Amino acid sequence: MSTHIKTLPILLFTAVFWIASGSTGNEPESVNGVSFDKIEEIFSSYHSDSTPGCAVSVFHEGRSVYKNAFGVSNLDYGIMLSDTSSFYMASVSKHVTAAAAGLLVIREQLNLHSNVSDYIEEWPEYAAGVTVGQLFSHTSGLPDIYGLMNIAGIPVGDSMDIEDYMDIIRHGESLKFEPGTDYSYTNSGYTTLAHLIEVITEKPFTEFVDKEFFKPFGMNVTHFHSDRSRVVPNRVISYQPGGEQQFRRTYLGMFQGVGPGGLYSTLNDWEKWEAFWYGDLDWEGGITVLEANELKARMITPALANGKSVDYGWGLQTTTRKGQNLIGHGGSFMGFRTDYRRYPQHGLSSVILCNRGDANPQDLNNQLADLFLQDEFESYLMQYGGIYRNDELPVEYELTVEEGNLKLNRRNSPNGFMNEVEEDKWRAGSWEFDFERDDSGEVTGFTVSTGRAKDVEFRKLGNSR
Repeated sequence: MSTHIKTLPILLFTAVFWIASGSTGNEPESVNGVSFDKIEEIFSSYHSDSTPGCAVSVFHEGRSVYKNAFGVSNLDYGIMLSDTSSFYMASVSKHVTAAAAGLLVIREQLNLHSNVSDYIEEWPEYAAGVTVGQLFSHTSGLPDIYGLMNIAGIPVGDSMDIEDYMDIIRHGESLKFEPGTDYSYTNSGYTTLAHLIEVITEKPFTEFVDKEFFKPFGMNVTHFHSDRSRVVPNRVISYQPGGEQQFRRTYLGMFQGVGPGGLYSTLNDWEKWEAFWYGDLDWEGGITVLEANELKARMITPALANGKSVDYGWGLQTTTRKGQNLIGHGGSFMGFRTDYRRYPQHGLSSVILCNRGDANPQDLNNQLADLFLQDEFESYLMQYGGIYRNDELPVEYELTVEEGNLKLNRRNSPNGFMNEVEEDKWRAGSWEFDFERDDSGEVTGFTVSTGRAKDVEFRKLGNSR
């Protein structure tokens, strides 16, 4: 069962014309030519009044154009998910923590190039060379705090505050690599950023974020959960499938860690965050408009490690998908699965929040984008389509665009869809394809590698049959 939430019949004009329309002129039934039925098909496995599920909101230029919830928030009481359900956001929290720490950078209270030890007196000697900027981008080499807790036999669900987590980081023994030379995702960096905010502002981390962002924006439910006794209206409980019952509760009521996680929010509140991001929110107090504009630009700038991009900015992963720029962040903790992403070239954003451990919001978000950006994706994929030949073997491969994906067709061999690793680099199972272009940018062929066969050359003959 889905909880249908009224969507906004908005007319939006950019490079693309977006419109929510309905046959009766009342409740809209589609947006930008995508029917709501098509969207709800993506979430068909969560249409239930007896299992946990997912909530979703699709935005254009900061305004929600589709919003819905599927499944149950609390199985004990049979409470359904809705746009006011308060989800644990897991690692999507890093996006907001980075914004808060980044604001101090813009205000010149925190220097990206300074060592963390310049601000924190009891910073461990083994991490003496770690800079503030490396905390943002996961290039510090710090061991992951939850890994350290696991080794030490400390349950993640224990009631601990930021200082407790910092004490664990201090008792680490070595970095994974020299700071700034590599990338390794670590929750320790964002725990440290939250602590830095407290050291510099002399305020609790949660108070600073509330003052600068949440309260001015009217995000009245959204908060970092640093107090386990706090009442959270419409709190969502998380579950994992399995056991004698169909689902088992995995929510950790004692957990109160903030920084790398700890954020609670709702679909309705998150729309205000989106409006802020796209410059469509009026607010008073807290971060200024000038500060906000600089912050937004810096958050999506990828960091470097040894001179190479690590595809991560300030609390946001920066990549491409099917030729379109993509920024966002996912999360996974105690049965919550979350994914937030933006296609900035098209003003398209979406957030999917799930309270079941077997959900895959990243895949669901990909399917949503395939609906809304079908033409753009297919135009990009078509450049790879065609017939390719190796004269030595001899053999021909055909690449076609089907169901919004690039498909490899081989005579007398299994066919299958290909996955993009990066621009001009694709994979089909264990096969790796590197496409080649001429000076005009046209695809002229590829080399394929699998097993002990490396860089076998194919030239492009022409379009698909």
